[in-house]
Amino acid sequence: MIFRNNFLRRYLDLAPGALAVERAVECDILKEQEFVRPILDIGCGDGIFAAILFDEKLDTGIDLDPAEVARAEKLDAYHELLVCPGDRIPKPDQAFNTVLSNSVIEHIPDLMPVLREAHRLLAPNGQLFLTIPTDRLEHNSLPARVFNLIGADGLEARYGSFHNRFWQHYNVHSRTEWRELFATAGFQVDDERLYASPNFSSFYDLLMPFALPSIAAKRLFGRWFLLPGLRRYYAGLVYGLIVGIYRRFKREAGSSLVFYALRKV
Repeated sequence: MIFRNNFLRRYLDLAPGALAVERAVECDILKEQEFVRPILDIGCGDGIFAAILFDEKLDTGIDLDPAEVARAEKLDAYHELLVCPGDRIPKPDQAFNTVLSNSVIEHIPDLMPVLREAHRLLAPNGQLFLTIPTDRLEHNSLPARVFNLIGADGLEARYGSFHNRFWQHYNVHSRTEWRELFATAGFQVDDERLYASPNFSSFYDLLMPFALPSIAAKRLFGRWFLLPGLRRYYAGLVYGLIVGIYRRFKREAGSSLVFYALRKV
């Protein structure tokens, strides 16, 4: 696969800054991996991530939301797009050499059937690439860190519960717990890499208020910006304001999120 570059700048053209900084780091991690065709993207959403990471079309993307799949079709980042649940993908056994699922599986209440479906679809020795939260994500958020600083442990715990409900994080596990889930589904861990330091997570939180209009536009109109063409005119200014902080915090040791490269066994 051929990868693009300058992911943060590209992402800011199409999505709010809070989302862009997190996804840009994930693009940097994934571009180091070997994606062997055919490739399946589970939870492709609106297709922005694949369109920014890859300079070629992926073979197949699936998502449960038909509106998101319709948006992905407009970006032309996939040869094939399917609307289906992640545990019932209409493809034969061993149809893919690589499966990608970026920031998706934490949102799936009943996760094991989806992991087993990915295992079924992978060819022998195929790989599954995942980016997911650790159990430190909600504790590294800015409000939780403030509560921890002032010794308000009860407020920190309650905020952590609220954080996971708000973002619909049904699966937030320790690294040990993630590994146990993957082993149960028939995978071995080839690579495990923490990213997103506490400072990075807090930086994300500071950007979130600026993303609220975009979140509203996405939910109401199906796009991040009401005037996408206008966004491209000032995205360079946003980039200039945040890129220095982004690069500094990106270099710090992570603990909020984790990348896994899993191999079918």
